[in-house]
Amino acid sequence: MFAHRRGSYGVYIRRLSAWTVAVNICRLPGVAPQVHTEDLLDAQGVADLLGLSHRNTVSSYQKRYPEMPRPVVTLGKGRTLLWLRSEIEVWARKTGRRPRSSRGAVR
Repeated sequence: MFAHRRGSYGVYIRRLSAWTVAVNICRLPGVAPQVHTEDLLDAQGVADLLGLSHRNTVSSYQKRYPEMPRPVVTLGKGRTLLWLRSEIEVWARKTGRRPRSSRGAVR
């Protein structure tokens, strides 16, 4: 099995006889991209990045601005939502909001 690469799951080799080897490659069409945990933001992190005073304002922004990036991790009703920092920064620049430079840990 080889290290994971986007679109490939692994290579399986089996020996048929002393002289022949069969190789089966399994391809997955939609493998999720790797995400570094330090690039994830909760609602408080998004609010801090956008310069909002309250984390609850993030849900208001989600309703008011349909083009705002959606959370990449949703664990269910009443549980933490997580956004990708890069998506929020790009959206902030596109809409004229200056993202704050806060490369600290997720709160």
